[in-house]
Amino acid sequence: MADGDDREIWRATDAFIGWLDAHGIKSHDPYDIWGTRYGLMARRLYYAKSPLGTLLVAPLVASELLCPGLIRMFVKKQRFATAEAQLALAFLNLHAATGERQHLVRAEALVRGLLDLSIPGYSGHCWGYPFDWQNNRGLWKRDTPFITATPYCFEAFLAMADATGHHEFLDVAASVARFVARDLKDSVTSTAAAAGSYSPNDRTHVVNASAYRAFVLFEASRRWGVEEYREIATRNLAFVLESQREDGAWLYGLNSPPEAFIDHFHTCFVLKNLVKINRWLERRDVGEAIERGWRFYRRALFDADDTPRSFAVEPRLQLARVETYNLAEAITLATLVRSSFEDASPLARRLAAQVVHEYQVADGHFVTRTVRGGVRHTKAFLRWPQAQVLLALTNLLAVASESPRSAEDSFVGLAT
Repeated sequence: MADGDDREIWRATDAFIGWLDAHGIKSHDPYDIWGTRYGLMARRLYYAKSPLGTLLVAPLVASELLCPGLIRMFVKKQRFATAEAQLALAFLNLHAATGERQHLVRAEALVRGLLDLSIPGYSGHCWGYPFDWQNNRGLWKRDTPFITATPYCFEAFLAMADATGHHEFLDVAASVARFVARDLKDSVTSTAAAAGSYSPNDRTHVVNASAYRAFVLFEASRRWGVEEYREIATRNLAFVLESQREDGAWLYGLNSPPEAFIDHFHTCFVLKNLVKINRWLERRDVGEAIERGWRFYRRALFDADDTPRSFAVEPRLQLARVETYNLAEAITLATLVRSSFEDASPLARRLAAQVVHEYQVADGHFVTRTVRGGVRHTKAFLRWPQAQVLLALTNLLAVASESPRSAEDSFVGLAT
């Protein structure tokens, strides 16, 4: 798909928007089944290394991979803040690319709707997921705010403020920064570094969580001149840099054996936050970390035909062959770093062509994943990966148009 021939991407985005209009913003989610009482019990026993846990988890894995539509029998559709924020950013991309007011109107409606999903009781606006999440560290209840969800809403409010000039959107973004600075915890990891927590209730050392927090607070410091934000962000950034391995990779989490894995989309999360941070910092050590990370990413997280691999080292049981979520994050990351690495823009174009030609369903939405053996998931989950795919494709459209930047680029400029 050549740079001058974006007609297929435009057709794909138009078809998806048609599907979205019919589908609505409420959706099922891949994690729904794991949030049921049975799913929570099964995962709790599994993480406790109980043989019974393995037996109980097996039918849920099979259902998730082979019969994802069964979830509608047990769980109602819900709204997901991350999906709505990413959709808003996508419509802002379309507005930037076309100048058509209808896209700005849709983005504004989505951004305003995020206020309904904001979780009360904290120092500022924040967002999480509407399901219980049992992980290796215990049970995290629904509507726990997460640093992996909140930054997308932060970006959406800032992008709306930039697009409209309305100060009310900036006020919400400033409120988000207060939550990120005050309610999340720091765990000191060296004389210069501290890991930022995933939520207000933990002290985990998850690398992408610290990268997200550092991005939000550096951006907030730049916007509002709050030195405290910059100091916290600097420590979190140091943790991310110190966590990078010699080969350029980042483990998902440190000090927790179950989290010592390297996967595709979490690597994208770390890299894209570093890129956004360094647009303004222009630090040599951050640039070198990005370069090492990109080289590892291209070497270890793609097959020979440039299909994204889910893990750098495959788990013993890995039934999904292609995760469309990985494709979406790869397109977005490659678009962000297109000026820095000569292989980035061609990669983004190839993956976009693959998504449009091979992974879009007739009604306009996108395949969720392809399982080994060729079975394709066509059950549409808005948070995984429908919203991410639309954002990725519109990132490409925005930078290919006369518009100087995409919505995701709005905090970093195009020269990344």
